[in-house]
Amino acid sequence: MNKTFRRALAAAFAMLLSAAPVFAMTIGTFNIEFFTMSGSSEDRSQPYTPADMRELADSIRRSGADVLALQEIEGNATMRFFTATALPGWKYFGNDTDGTQDLFFLWNPAKVTLVGTPQLYYANRTGIFEGRKFKLFDRPPLVARFKDNASGRIYTLAAVHLKSMTTVGKSDAEAAQRYNLAKRAAQTEKLNELAARMEGPLFILGDYNSPDPQKEVSFPLLGLRHGYSFDNWNNNLDYIGYVGIGRDKLGEVKETETRIRHRSTRRKDHPDHDIIAVEIRD
Repeated sequence: MNKTFRRALAAAFAMLLSAAPVFAMTIGTFNIEFFTMSGSSEDRSQPYTPADMRELADSIRRSGADVLALQEIEGNATMRFFTATALPGWKYFGNDTDGTQDLFFLWNPAKVTLVGTPQLYYANRTGIFEGRKFKLFDRPPLVARFKDNASGRIYTLAAVHLKSMTTVGKSDAEAAQRYNLAKRAAQTEKLNELAARMEGPLFILGDYNSPDPQKEVSFPLLGLRHGYSFDNWNNNLDYIGYVGIGRDKLGEVKETETRIRHRSTRRKDHPDHDIIAVEIRD
């Protein structure tokens, strides 16, 4: 191999390396579906066993996510046991209430660092529906900032879980549907406000509880192009919104199956949501 050819080959290899996308960190969302150690008579959820938690941890590792926005969590005790037994070394922070609908962040400190203290937004806001006041967010958005350890860049993440459109169990389905629409409209208005007021790259990610939430928000959303994040309905409810960063800086959205066999049936998967995640280019 002569010197000229070696130089040309080295130059071509260098060009390939420079053209290849370099990823900073991977973010994602996961509705674990009533993630509880105790079970709940209110929603008839079954407690997650240590074996279940190990399967969840395997799914999280397979997803490649460095940070996950989690929905439907039963507080700090569940997350403390989960990380201690199934995801040692991982950290968490969330809005611990008395229910099984808490929002949390879960992250790998080897890859990312939490910056400051996460904050709830619009926790005490109310709205009006047909003359009656309602609480705007039963699950207020939880906003946190994370630094990618490799690049030092900081990204803001807002975990969300919007109002469901279901009318199951309601005596007046039409009134329930009107209420759902009114509450969702008020919630998405606040998400649009949040997107406008935050500085730097922002990701609004979670369970949007709608197959087509792009019609409701002013910022772009990323979802699965193929397959379903909510297999039980052959639907997509989980999305990653992005603000202050170009689409070219993000990879393709990837899905990780989270079905736990012994909790599921032939007709229904449990957990009922899969993990969706996206890589951020450095």
